[in-house]
Amino acid sequence: MKQAIEYFYQKTDYLNVGPRKKQPQSSYILVHQGLVLIRLGKFELPVCKGQGFWLPSDCLSAVTILQNSVISSFDFSVRSTVSMPNSAGYVPPSLLVAGIAEQLGQTVDNSWDGAHGRLLRCARDYFSSVTPDDKYDTKTLQLADAIARLDGNERLKRSEVLECTGFSEDQIALQLKVRDCVKKMKSGHKLKNIAQQASMPEKELMLLIERTVGAI
Repeated sequence: MKQAIEYFYQKTDYLNVGPRKKQPQSSYILVHQGLVLIRLGKFELPVCKGQGFWLPSDCLSAVTILQNSVISSFDFSVRSTVSMPNSAGYVPPSLLVAGIAEQLGQTVDNSWDGAHGRLLRCARDYFSSVTPDDKYDTKTLQLADAIARLDGNERLKRSEVLECTGFSEDQIALQLKVRDCVKKMKSGHKLKNIAQQASMPEKELMLLIERTVGAI
């Protein structure tokens, strides 16, 4: 990180498959549109439109951002002298955070000593006082289970998955299928075997990957 606090606004034209690794900094991910999946231990937690999630530094996680999602992220360096939350969990986006994100998107001068830096420090002070919610409610776990299985889970209707994520189950399933293929390719599996497991011709699979992930 070049600065102690950094802000990023991202429109994902492609599926973004993050590796499973320990975070070198603390991060807050705010979803404006679409769906982010965060792997923590045995859970892959959905972060939907209007939700935010806190990841502390040194947290082992994997972040997947689905294609056509829009997110903001705040990153806080471990060099910060302000103590930040050390547990992962949901943090609802307050009006303050939403306003800071909007203003940061409109700020032309990105200098640390100007309005940009003051807004970032205001965000830091706010997040230093929050307590992430790691006691996941029933609906969150049901949605996570429905996304993981995508088998028409009786406890959560397909319409509710669409309402929560903005994606149909079929759209999510296709992106997760591509993600699985990409992971296998990066692990050294042969394309022929991956295509067979995906029940697709090799050329068709590669076109699907290029449309969904872009260059690997």
